[in-house]
Amino acid sequence: MAAGSFTVGWRQVAASVITLALTALITGSYSILAVPLGEEFQPSRMVLMLAMTLVSAVSAVLSPIIGKWLDRADLRIAAGLGAALLAAGYVAISFAPSFNVVLALYGLLIAPASTLLGPLAATVLLSRWFVKRRGTALGIAIAGIAGGNFLFPPLIQAMLGEHEWRTALQLVAVMVLVLGTTAAALIVNRPAERGLYPDGADAEPDSADANPNAAHIPTRTIIGDPSFWLIGIVVATVTAGLKGMVTNLGSMANDVGIDRQAGAALLSMYAVSGFVSKLAFATFSDRIRPHLTMIGSLIGYGCGTLVMAFAADSYVTLVTGVCLMGFFGGMMMPMESYLVPRLFGREVAGRVGGLLNLLLLSFLLVSPPLFGFIFDRTGSYAVIFMVFTGLAVVSMALVRFIRTEPRRPSLDGAAAS
Repeated sequence: MAAGSFTVGWRQVAASVITLALTALITGSYSILAVPLGEEFQPSRMVLMLAMTLVSAVSAVLSPIIGKWLDRADLRIAAGLGAALLAAGYVAISFAPSFNVVLALYGLLIAPASTLLGPLAATVLLSRWFVKRRGTALGIAIAGIAGGNFLFPPLIQAMLGEHEWRTALQLVAVMVLVLGTTAAALIVNRPAERGLYPDGADAEPDSADANPNAAHIPTRTIIGDPSFWLIGIVVATVTAGLKGMVTNLGSMANDVGIDRQAGAALLSMYAVSGFVSKLAFATFSDRIRPHLTMIGSLIGYGCGTLVMAFAADSYVTLVTGVCLMGFFGGMMMPMESYLVPRLFGREVAGRVGGLLNLLLLSFLLVSPPLFGFIFDRTGSYAVIFMVFTGLAVVSMALVRFIRTEPRRPSLDGAAAS
């Protein structure tokens, strides 16, 4: 098969970049939206962060269900539905009379949209289209999250500067619909629909993750694998810290005396760091051992959280910590999507990813309000960043026990049983 004929495969990467950028709009821009929401409704810092907790809680419950559905669903419908829910959520929030209604809308509309548009769907789609270049494809796609974190915060801040916050959210909804429908139009569910094979090869790759029996693996076999839990713990250590930091970053900047535009610039620095890290992952992940990538990520991320613990009085220190966490933490984010089809098979990438998301999102449930709670009690974020520095050290010790290759005989045996 000619290499040029695989252009449609890279269009799936482009579609995933767009959908993942939209998920960044939800979390990465919340610290910008939290300021006018806080001024309008006057909740405590902890209650203000509960919106992100609700998104994580509902997504955790829905992930196993949606993940299993994505393994057999039309992914174009999933992307279109996710964009429609996200747009509807922002329009509805723009009419909210109280912060309780805002919280309910984040749970009922924004959270399902996040699951339908997020890494789970991208993993299912790209694991079908790529095998040998899967790390490259996933790294580029997940860079869409960093791209969204770079583009959307200053854009939304500019909208808030020109319009009242309710009108600005309605404009955001229009943007979401345009981007979401564009992504859905690019999606082709499987290479076979275009007479192709993964990676544009001349035949189906001889890969363990193509094992057809994998579709029949019992859930108890998946959750009984120690690597399932270890991946969840290590990845959650990073993602929970990143989410807590990002959702509180606007408030942290405000506490230090930084104006809103400079606060939005911090989010853009974080996004640029994350974007570069995803491209680094795309470049090297198919060439080096996953263990080395995880260890390097945790070392740099731990240094970043340590710097953030001392960032209360210095803008330069704050920038340094944000960039370290963004770059090295960002290298961990594609790891779940990279390992799931590799260990369990691409036919169950959605189901395994959904179960793993249930574990990961359970950690993310408490992260944003925990940051706010510690601040409310101590007047500082130093304690919580020190906690995550310790968790990074513990995670480094766990990495060596994570299996990075499939257990093909056990998968076949589980299916036969």
